[in-house]
Amino acid sequence: MPSLSHTSPTALAAAVFALLMFCAVAGAALLPNSRAAIAIVDTASISDSSTTVGISDNDMYFESTDPAEIAKRLDEMQSLGVKNIRLAIPWATVEPAQGQFDWTPIDNMVNAAAARGIGVLGVINTTPTWARGTYTNVYAPPDDPANFGAFAGALAARYSGKVSAYEVWNEPNAAFAYQPGPDPAGYTALLKSAYTAIKSADPQAQVIGAVVGATVSWGSWTLNPVDFVQQMYAAGAKGYFDALSFHPYQWTLPFSSGALVPNSPLDQANRIYQLMQANGDGTKKIWSSEYGVPTGVPNVGNQASMINDFLTTWSNLSYAGPTFLYTLVDRDSSNTWDPEATFGLFTDSWVAKAAAQVVKDFIAAHPQTGGSPTPPPTPPTNPLDAWAQAVQAAIQAWLKSIADAIAAAFAPAPQATTAQTLAAAATTTTTSSSAPTTTSSSSSAPTTTGEPVAAALVAPSTTTSAPATTTSTATTSAATPTTTSAPPATSTTSAPTTTSSAPTTTTAPATSSTTAVATTTSVATSTTPSTAAPSSTSSAPTTQQTPATTAAH
Repeated sequence: MPSLSHTSPTALAAAVFALLMFCAVAGAALLPNSRAAIAIVDTASISDSSTTVGISDNDMYFESTDPAEIAKRLDEMQSLGVKNIRLAIPWATVEPAQGQFDWTPIDNMVNAAAARGIGVLGVINTTPTWARGTYTNVYAPPDDPANFGAFAGALAARYSGKVSAYEVWNEPNAAFAYQPGPDPAGYTALLKSAYTAIKSADPQAQVIGAVVGATVSWGSWTLNPVDFVQQMYAAGAKGYFDALSFHPYQWTLPFSSGALVPNSPLDQANRIYQLMQANGDGTKKIWSSEYGVPTGVPNVGNQASMINDFLTTWSNLSYAGPTFLYTLVDRDSSNTWDPEATFGLFTDSWVAKAAAQVVKDFIAAHPQTGGSPTPPPTPPTNPLDAWAQAVQAAIQAWLKSIADAIAAAFAPAPQATTAQTLAAAATTTTTSSSAPTTTSSSSSAPTTTGEPVAAALVAPSTTTSAPATTTSTATTSAATPTTTSAPPATSTTSAPTTTSSAPTTTTAPATSSTTAVATTTSVATSTTPSTAAPSSTSSAPTTQQTPATTAAH
């Protein structure tokens, strides 16, 4: 060790200072851990209460390029007190090529709902060309269920905390929605693959299975939902869903009147629950993810009174979960032949129908959950953290002051230069007789900026990046602005398709098949890869005299 007599004062001071700073750091390490805790924020979720009412607005997908239209729909929905929505998520258009995604339409809808604290139920269906056999259409299941699971997992990872629940397919017990015909075992393979992937990506998300429509068995075209669920259990569905869902359409028989009517929606719902009990799932619920009555076709029950009857009866069933009414707004209020045109609670000019008031009154009598935007996470304040930081700062300030004093003591005294000495000798003192002048300075009030206003959603494009930062007047200091960038989408999108079929009332097999009516709606495209026009397929209803079932949307 070198002798201190051979060490310069400056070097000695530096060494002492380094030693003291080491002590300060080591001492700080003994203080309580001051790492910020991670706040856990509850996002909007869908209550599984039987009094929960949502809207199944599959048609919003066709408006997903128009933020104003999305906002209008959510405004009108919330005006009724509704705080949950069911949205179509067509795999065929989101992943048109394997591994290439166009999330823009889904982003626009989900982010708009999440900003309002609205619970989202996403229904995943349709299959892209690359994942299904040749000469099949989008309603054919994928050749490999693992591909469906991979998409479901990517979906759940992207919208974790924003989409509360996922339905696997839509009405797979009817050929128009599951080609070439109902296949409970094949559907169960899809359900198992999706459940595993979704739970891995977002353990809090609920997975809803079955999603069957009220109907009777008719050849290879439709399968009674009770039989479908029974065959699901036989194929190993137990343990791969959090709830089942059912679409209890019946346009002429009030829901409450069907308890003793074979194959009525109420009878089928009761029997599905009996199957659940027999298989050890008696604690799980049945969601009614679609129910509605059209207003434009003749010989159909009164929409308002039938919806009121349904909500009242459903909410008193022990196994009942949430209800989603189909749908928010008419496609064409003047149409008197296509039931799909007039299921809305509002006309196509946004005039509320009598059923809208029924929904509003029911919700007012049964307060709903959700409906407020999720606040940004704020780390919780830990008193020990604040104390530790204060003590650490005080110790460091004290040690620095000691180090500064030591350095000053060892530093050589400053010597004046010859020029400075001569200048000092020549200095004389003079006295001024003029009055002192006082100068006061004037400064303007400080300008501050406030928190940025949240960026409005932009029309979807295949590549989206829209940070928005707006400043507003604040009193003292500005909050740190946050820039949000929508994730880019890079793929070319094929025609999105959602299925809506008109409910069918029947007691005996119909003698003719239902004619599919295809409606194509154009979707605005961006300047990069194009988004093809989505299409909606509706099947015209077959109505018979005795109540039995309906095909769903």
